[in-house]
Amino acid sequence: MKKILMLFVAFLVLQPIIDILTTASLFMAGPSVTVGVFVRAAYMVAILLLMLWLARKSGLSRLFVAYLIGLAVILVVNVVLNMQVKDPYYLFQELKFFNKVIYFHITFLGLIIVYRELKAMKFDIAQKTTQYFFLSGIIIAAVFIVAQITGTSLANYSHTKVGFTGWFYAGNEIGAIMAILLPIVALYGTERTESLKRPWAWIPFVLLSLGMLALGTKVGYGGIVIVLLSVLCGSLIMLLMKNRTKRVKANLFVSAILTALLLVATPFTPVFGNMFAHISSLGINLGQPVDRPGEGEPLEGEELPEEEPTFTSEQVQNLVFSSREKYEVAMREDFFSSPISQQLFGMGFAGNYVEPEPGKTLKMIEMDFHDWFYSFGWIGFIYLMAPLVWFAGRYVIHFAKNLKTHFNYFYILYGVAFLLGIGIAYTAGHVLTAPAVSIYLAAILALLVVKENLVKEKQ
Repeated sequence: MKKILMLFVAFLVLQPIIDILTTASLFMAGPSVTVGVFVRAAYMVAILLLMLWLARKSGLSRLFVAYLIGLAVILVVNVVLNMQVKDPYYLFQELKFFNKVIYFHITFLGLIIVYRELKAMKFDIAQKTTQYFFLSGIIIAAVFIVAQITGTSLANYSHTKVGFTGWFYAGNEIGAIMAILLPIVALYGTERTESLKRPWAWIPFVLLSLGMLALGTKVGYGGIVIVLLSVLCGSLIMLLMKNRTKRVKANLFVSAILTALLLVATPFTPVFGNMFAHISSLGINLGQPVDRPGEGEPLEGEELPEEEPTFTSEQVQNLVFSSREKYEVAMREDFFSSPISQQLFGMGFAGNYVEPEPGKTLKMIEMDFHDWFYSFGWIGFIYLMAPLVWFAGRYVIHFAKNLKTHFNYFYILYGVAFLLGIGIAYTAGHVLTAPAVSIYLAAILALLVVKENLVKEKQ
């Protein structure tokens, strides 16, 4: 039984390999058939069957199964209502989107059950999960390095901007995955850096960070900054809390050096050039001389005044959300002008769409919480958010109550990994609506909930 349960956790290590095989299948067989769809669907079915089997003796499993049955009912209502309202209605695309959304809930609740069973067997769930996360991060870092050396890396952008995704097809998804895994890889460095004589435990962190910089995205760069500052500030606070061990001092020094190196290297990174390209596309003039038509050429020695760059609130939003805010406004107008049935149970995939032009595809906002709300309405959104808010909220309260004992690298960096996942889900999407990413977030929260005994058996 222990071996079977461990397979559900060990599946985390296979995620990068599945994504590489998915890329290969996309190039060879097209988008209709991919390895990732079949393997992840099989995992979801397997974890569902496990919950059903354990429901014979576990009240908690029965509770989770009941929740998932309720979720299925909401999806059925969504389909039935929208088939009457939306014209055209693409059932396959709607169901495909639903499958992506419920993946998080099924894996999260299922992994809570798995971790509880393993913990009851006196198994060190935290150590093993951390090891699997670390291995997954190392595989991704190695793929990026090999892809760059061999010149086989895929481009992250089609024009203007620069960035590479290694052998991974979806740039947004692999960026989110790397940002979530980076704190766990940093945890490996902090735990093994016992003194300044052994800083090489941070090498895996550096390698994964280089891959994130190669992406050329704000998510990649921001993830590195946040993790380094978390270790830096966390180490400083630990020193103030009288935790003045050699390990804390060494990690403070290493994180400070790496932060300084990142700042020095920033002007040479793809994301730096991409930000200027984005700003230029918005028509913002960064300190260029003002053009004075009709005044002729400037006299020798005369300098033209520089135009002060000004940013409107719309331009700032565009820099942060990369035009997602425009889709959100359109979807919001569509939602609040829709029938009350759609406002309660959602408009389904991509809102009340019209038949797309040849070569065009239906568009989501790509901000996960917004997509949840407009797709599932008030009732569906509250139902989807309930387990996430309940368990995350309980953990935050528990952490705050036990701050003195829990303020260490493990809890800091696992917390940062979860918050990065939630933050990316809100701003850039492709987390809670992407099974390749949501499984990592589900595993992190499930581990913290079970490790801290925040879920009790229901009789």
